[in-house]
Amino acid sequence: MKKIITAVSFAALMAIPVMAQDSTTEQMKNAPPAVTEPTNAANTPKGDKMTTGEISTSELLDENIVNAANESVGDVNDVILDSNGKVASIVVGVGGFLGMGEKDVALSFDQLSFARDNDNGLVVSTNATKESLQAAPAYVKPDKRS
Repeated sequence: MKKIITAVSFAALMAIPVMAQDSTTEQMKNAPPAVTEPTNAANTPKGDKMTTGEISTSELLDENIVNAANESVGDVNDVILDSNGKVASIVVGVGGFLGMGEKDVALSFDQLSFARDNDNGLVVSTNATKESLQAAPAYVKPDKRS
């Protein structure tokens, strides 16, 4: 009797990942692909500008931000959503060295441009200069505001 119960339990456990895999595969088949359309924009530092498509927040976090001269001006530290779930701003860490002395500055989403390089890596750029970002007011998280 124990052998039968063990066999049935084992078969049930083996079937669960198969069912989960099938539903995930169906969702992936039905999901629209992320589309990028290359352009020849002169102000794109290292890649073709993305005009449509989606960017994963995990891919965006810690991404280096470059200016028109392809110089690093900061890195993405956080993504702020508004009450409707839309991106309100991107928190950029500027200044400092090895994370010490860095200041967070909030940029509106439209101040950033997104592209893909030849290796399909994400390229985030802005027209802001390193000096203008360092002079901007520091972003303070809502729970730290007085």
